[in-house]
Parts: sequence; C-alpha cells; structure tokens
Amino acid sequence: VPAWSLAQLGTDLDRDVQRAILLGKAGEFAQGLEVVEPHLVADSRHAEAWFISGFLLKEWFKQSDNLAHRQEAMQRLATSLDLQLSQGRHADWLPQARQALGYLGNRCYDDALAAVNTFQTGDEAKVLALVDQYDSAVQALEPGTDLSAERAAFHKSMAHAHATLYAATSDEVHFEGIQTNYREALALTPDDPTAWYNLAVHVYNRGVGVMKELGLETSLGEIIEKQQASRGHFAKALPAFESALKLQPGRAEILLGLATVHHALHNQAERDRYHAA
Repeated sequence: VPAWSLAQLGTDLDRDVQRAILLGKAGEFAQGLEVVEPHLVADSRHAEAWFISGFLLKEWFKQSDNLAHRQEAMQRLATSLDLQLSQGRHADWLPQARQALGYLGNRCYDDALAAVNTFQTGDEAKVLALVDQYDSAVQALEPGTDLSAERAAFHKSMAHAHATLYAATSDEVHFEGIQTNYREALALTPDDPTAWYNLAVHVYNRGVGVMKELGLETSLGEIIEKQQASRGHFAKALPAFESALKLQPGRAEILLGLATVHHALHNQAERDRYHAA
C-alpha cells in the first residue's frame, strides 16, 4: 500500500471528531471543543459535529455545574437532532444525543422545582427560564408535546409560595404575585376549578383584610376609602367563584363562597339562593 494512502482515513472532520471524543473521555473538554468547533463555522450543517460539541458541553456541565455549559449543550444537541431529521439519515449517535438532551432537560425541571421550594421575591423569572429550557428540550425530542398542564402547575406553586410570603409579610407585592400566577395558570388550563376557587378565596380574603385595618381612630375619609377598596376585592372574587361553580356545579365550598361574597356585597337575594343551594 503506498504510504500516502495511509493518511486518508476519512475527512479532516472525521479525524477531528474522533480526537474530540478521545479528549472528552480524558476529561479535556475545552480542548475537545477547540478541535471540533472550527468545523461548525466551516459547515454549520454537519449534524455529528453539533452532537459531539453538545455532548462535550454536557459532560463538562456534569463536572463543573456551569449553567452556561448546560444551556449551550442543550442548544447544540437540539441542533444536531434537527439537522439529522432534515437530512433524513439514520446515525448511530442519535440515541446518545436524545438521551443527553433528555438528561439536561430533566435537570432543568428538577432545578425549577427546587427554585419553587425555596421561592423568594423576584424568583419568577428564574423559575420560568428553567421551565422554558425544559420545554425546549421536550419539543426537540417530541415536537408538538403540550406542556400546558406542567407550566400551569409551576404557576400554581408560585402562587402558593407568594401566599405563604404574604401571610408572613403583608407585602402587597406578594398579593399581586398570588393573583398574577393563578391567572397565568388559568390562561393555560382554564378548566381548573381548584385554581379558580383558590384565586377567589385569596381575593375575597384580601377584602376582609382591608376591613380589619379599621380602628377606633380611623377617620371617616379612611373608612370610606377602605370600604370601597374592600368592596372592589369582593367584586373581583365573584366571577372567579362563578367560574369555579360552572366547572364543579353543586360543590359545597364554592356555593358557600358565593353566598359569602354576595352577603358582603349586600346582595341578599343571591346570598339566600346560594345558601339554599
């Protein structure tokens, strides 16, 4: 065999992919990326090169816990799957790419749950960014998957976290957080009677809380102002209770809530009707 033919063991890209794999197995992730990334610039449609670079970043993330590595790995792995699908060819590395992206997506989901469990003011953006990353991984693996219920569950959990913080601080920011997150959840899953009911209860209770702020030294002007504010909360609670009842007709807690709200709004005929029901 002529000596020159021994060097023709595939293309430069094939050889560099193999080098990158060996460097990754040795834990030299940065060097492996340096070997393969120039090919992404030269040919941005080479699916395997995207896979190898994404896999190296995934392994680097597992050692470093660097979130930037995770996000970039997910994007590159998703790109590799998209390119391979568009090219219509099978590749031996596809199961590894799917498994790697699924692992990273699940890590995002777990981190979102952990962020909800330790929730503090201003954490919504962090939680929702992690949910978005999980969603992007799922869509890359199973296009068209509906994650409305999962996303709504995170909003309801954040509403509950805000309620806990509001009970401890009475900070209006947390009351707004309760309402906003329940309404975001209901925009995704409008047929959730429990979410409608919980929203109604929190808004009604806020109206009761306003009235409890009245004292012996409260001026007449302040009394009128607080009565109007309280009535506004009761009026906002009413349609949420009604939406819950449409979804669960006859549920005793909802009927009692409606009777209570109508009593607070001085609608005695409606109060009596719901009490009778």
